[in-house]
Amino acid sequence: MQTGLRPFSEINVTSVADVAITLLIIFIIAGSSGAFQKTGLRMNLPRTSAAKAMTEDGVIVTMLKDGKIEVGSQTCKLEEFTPTLTRAMQEKGATQVYLRVDAAVPYGLVIDIVGQVKEAGYENLGLIAEPKPKRNR
Repeated sequence: MQTGLRPFSEINVTSVADVAITLLIIFIIAGSSGAFQKTGLRMNLPRTSAAKAMTEDGVIVTMLKDGKIEVGSQTCKLEEFTPTLTRAMQEKGATQVYLRVDAAVPYGLVIDIVGQVKEAGYENLGLIAEPKPKRNR
């Protein structure tokens, strides 16, 4: 007994597209959550060898060779750095911290300040440097 129906030989593309979009969304969420990011310190550094102007308002932290730390226009000691930074960030409404360090400051002290910035919850940290003078050829 034949009913006159022919076999259905088309692929249902809708379900394939649904699966592909679902996987895409899962990978986008997983990638932005930090699961695939490198551990350690994240810093926003210029991608070229030329120094660039700051593009976002932020709080500038200056470390001087005599051990003084300036947060914006306020001078503080290492022990007072985190509360001073938090207060300056809230007053300015900033999310970016720029770190300007004298070349004579010990590396360990710079890393200590970077760690305190991260522990205070500020992830956007930029380093300020002067460009090297161009050589005349």
